[in-house]
Amino acid sequence: MKYIFRGNVVVEYDPDTKQVTAPLQDGNIANFDYCRFIPEDYKLLAEFFERAYKHATGEGTILDLIDVDVN
Repeated sequence: MKYIFRGNVVVEYDPDTKQVTAPLQDGNIANFDYCRFIPEDYKLLAEFFERAYKHATGEGTILDLIDVDVN
C-alpha cells in the first residue's frame, strides 16, 4: 500500500514485513521531506497509517490495503 502525494510515493506499507518505509529521492533524501501538507492532507495520511496498523495487528485484511493518491 502506498501513500502517493502529488506524484511521489511518500510512504509505503509492506504487508509481508508489516513495515512502513519512506522511499528516497536521489538516493539520500526522503520524499516525505519534499512535501508541504495542508490540513486536509492530515486526514488521508492518518487513514493510511490506520489501515497499516489494522493490517499489522490483524484487525484488517489485505483488501483494506488500498493506495492513497493525493493530487
